[in-house]
Amino acid sequence: MNARANSTLYEWLTILCMLVAIGALLLELVGFQGARSALAPGTIMAGLPVGNLAPEQAAALLRTAYSAPVELHYIDQTLLLDPAQISLRLDTDAMLAQAETYRTGANFWSAFWDDLWQRPVSGFNVPLALDYSPAQLRTILLDTATRYDLAPAAPVADIGTFNISDGRPGYALDVESSMTVIDMALRVPDNRRAALTIAPVSQVAPTMQTLGQLAQDYVRQAGFDGLLSMVVLDLKTGAELSLNPDVAYAGMSMMKVPILIDTYRRLDADPVLDEITVIEGTIVKSSNVHANILLMELGDGEMQRGAENLTGHMRQLGLQNTFMAGYFDQRDPPPKINTPANQRTDFNTYPDPYMQTTPADMAVLMTGLYQCASNGGGVLPLVFPGQITQAECTAIVDLLKRNDIATLIEAGVPEGSVVAHKHGFSEGDTIGDAGIVFSPAGDYVLVVYLWREGYLEWQRTAPLVANISRMVYTFFNH
Repeated sequence: MNARANSTLYEWLTILCMLVAIGALLLELVGFQGARSALAPGTIMAGLPVGNLAPEQAAALLRTAYSAPVELHYIDQTLLLDPAQISLRLDTDAMLAQAETYRTGANFWSAFWDDLWQRPVSGFNVPLALDYSPAQLRTILLDTATRYDLAPAAPVADIGTFNISDGRPGYALDVESSMTVIDMALRVPDNRRAALTIAPVSQVAPTMQTLGQLAQDYVRQAGFDGLLSMVVLDLKTGAELSLNPDVAYAGMSMMKVPILIDTYRRLDADPVLDEITVIEGTIVKSSNVHANILLMELGDGEMQRGAENLTGHMRQLGLQNTFMAGYFDQRDPPPKINTPANQRTDFNTYPDPYMQTTPADMAVLMTGLYQCASNGGGVLPLVFPGQITQAECTAIVDLLKRNDIATLIEAGVPEGSVVAHKHGFSEGDTIGDAGIVFSPAGDYVLVVYLWREGYLEWQRTAPLVANISRMVYTFFNH
């Protein structure tokens, strides 16, 4: 009796345990079924953990994260970029659909068994699906550049010191590079910051135009109410400044430069002692008598013909505004010679009818001498092949170096500097100097003319030329 009762009790207990187990299993199954309607455990969507969240919850979480502004840093400025400004759109439907494939792709019973035994489940990574308007972003960045870019400052000319300071460097937003950086920040859910790419902009170096403006401002401030003409040529780079270069001026003693060039062109051998004396007197002493002797040689005994021959050779060099209608100190009326320069109506310096030139023509002659003396090239041997040599050009330049007057161009360069030049002063209304300056940072040609109607005082105007020379030297050697 007792044994049978015990057996029955055990059976009922077994049944009860089975029912409890089945009930627990059913409860687990129901719970698993409910959980399975959420996103799979371990799911990472667009960088955010969304496992076990309902799709609606996951979508809301993503929208909150990716609608947050992006901090844009422009040097020390902090700007906020609202994603709505660039029409940013999250494709949550596409991301949830991909997550759904991970959930439904696994075998139900296999997944239930893993869940029942609490086995770790490998997570799923759903990549970000996002787009926005690059055009709108570019517009915003261009506006930012307009507001915050710093343009390089132009060089500043100081009339008091005759110096031209370098301009200040600037900086500018690199729009294309910054768009890449911002794109990266838009695609992360946190730490949404982007350091914009700022490119340095080199400072603006002083230009010949800056130099020209300084010279004009200087003579104006000095009270000079006449005409300034100026040509500067960088003999290394070819860069040039020209202020009123094609104005006709009296030739003055500066015409002794073309006389000397034509004299050496005519010589077939090195000059003899008597010829050297005349040549040196023409340049070093600026003797009109010696210059006329050279003209006589150029004209086979006639000074007037020598002047005509010289004019013809200047035409061969392309110098249409340089001529000698007569010789120095001539009293007889000269033939009238028209040139493009002396036919201008906008400028009239009432140039000497006997001999005229322009700053541009004198610059051509000085440049030609330098190039010929330096390497045997340039316009002189090109136009007169075999008639003028490198050695002869060197001899002319060396003579011009001996024109030591300690004023005009010479007075504007440091002591000990080498200047090959020829100056002139005519009838009290014109002053000029044309030279080659040999400087540490580079050699250059400088031609300066000042003209004023009426009387031009040497004591007032010679320092103007010297200071213009000083600012040019400083420009090349600052």
